[in-house]
Formats: sequence, C-alpha cells, structure tokens
Amino acid sequence: MLPDTPHPVVPASFLRRGLLTVVALALALPVSIVFARTHMVEEGDTLAGIAATHGMTLEDLSTLNGIENPDLIYAGQPLLLSGGGAESTAAVPTSGRIHSVSAGETLSSIADYYGFALDELLTLNGIGDANYIWEGQELALPASHYAPAPVSRADAELILRAAADEFGIDQSLILGLAWLESGWNQSLTSWVGAVGVMQLMPTTAAWALEYLAPDAVYWETSTADNARLGTAVFAHMLAQAGWDVELALAFYYQGWYSIELFGIFEETHLYVANVLSLATEFS
Repeated sequence: MLPDTPHPVVPASFLRRGLLTVVALALALPVSIVFARTHMVEEGDTLAGIAATHGMTLEDLSTLNGIENPDLIYAGQPLLLSGGGAESTAAVPTSGRIHSVSAGETLSSIADYYGFALDELLTLNGIGDANYIWEGQELALPASHYAPAPVSRADAELILRAAADEFGIDQSLILGLAWLESGWNQSLTSWVGAVGVMQLMPTTAAWALEYLAPDAVYWETSTADNARLGTAVFAHMLAQAGWDVELALAFYYQGWYSIELFGIFEETHLYVANVLSLATEFS
C-alpha cells in the first residue's frame, strides 16, 4: 500500500525564498557544467562497502554526502565520490553519465557501444592501461557528439503542452514540473546523469521506452521525445499514487521505493510545493 501524502505546514516566506532560489537557478544554469564522480546505491550496498570499493574512508564518504547515519542509505541514492575539483585524479566527466562495468566487458566494447573513441574514454577517466578494468568499476562517459537541436522557450512550452495533452495530464502541472527540473533546457544534464527538459535518468528512460512510450527513442537529444517520455513516466506515477498529485510529484523527485522505505523527505515536500507554485504561473 502506498503511504498517504503528508501535508506539512511550511512558512509561506520560506516557500517563497525557496521558490525564488530554484527559479533563479533554473534560469542561470549553464548548458555545460562540471560534474563530480558518483556511485548509484544498489540493493544490498553498505556505505562502508562503497567507501572501501572506491578507496575512501567511511568518514570521508559520509562527510562528502552529508550523511549522519551511515546505516541509512537506499537503493537508487546517488553518492558523491569526489567534489569534482582539482583534487580529483580522474578527468571530470562532461556529461554526468556513468557506465558501470559488467563482467566480460572491455573498454573498447564500452567505447564502441556508446560511439566514442577509446582514447576519449581513457583520457576522461584517467586510465593508462586499456586492458585494466574491473567489474563494478564506474566510468564517466563523454558528452554526446550529437547536441540537442536548440529550441526556443515558446516552442518548448508548446511541446510540453502537447505532451501533457497526449498523456492526459494538466498542462500547467507539466510546465511547472519541467521548469523546476531544467528551466525547459534539453541540453541540461545533472551531476547524477539526469537528462533533458524532464531530467530523466537513463535507467528510468530505458524502462519507460519499453513500457510507456516506445517511440520516444531520441529522448537524450530531442526536446519532444524527452517531454513525452518524462510526461509518460509522471502519468504512470500519478496512477500509482491513486491520482494524488502531491504524492505523484514526490515519487518523481524522490522515487517510489525510497518513499516506501523512509517516507517523504523535507526537501521533497519543498520540491512538491515549488512545482505546484510554478504550475499556477502557467495556468
């Protein structure tokens, strides 16, 4: 059973400050930003095990991610492995996308799969020996060679409204959600690898392509496909939430499994409030 959506009392002044901050950030975000190395927590992971795998102390990993209780992590949680500054030994990824090495893979096969030159992958990850990789190693992927076609704000709005209509979602809600996520910027890739106007994670996009919108194959570069795929995901979450809009927004931000385990975080409450506030601007 899904949890009921809590309705916390948040001071209006605090919400206004939070809303102004996120809107300002969305407007100011550059097309290309610096990303830090990350690890996506999997079922069965422990913080101590992750720290050991990446040559870090438990204390350093906890401090870097602001974690007070090292026993409280969840599957799907992104963890910073470095600050992405000059102290990092590997080159900084320019796309935010990560590939976790599977058994039997080689650097050449990975480069071929993504359409990059082997040297590009080696340089980006600071690897000197192309034959030395290990299962579970996380590799930063170069930015796509195929940049999204530029889309004006007016065109982006029309695309998002059309996607909302296609999947039976209130237009203003999708416009507010997409604005908070990306500022309607298809070129934006977050530091955890979320892509495009709807900030889709690759794993979520792969699932949605199979079950929700199989024709939105260019979601990484096409504003229209990203908008359609992200809206399809939200429509699915809205159905999961029993048509509770606030809970569906919480699912979109925090993840269904995380909410099942830990309830809705305070930052998630603020995210939901901000989306709803933005939505009123597009009504």
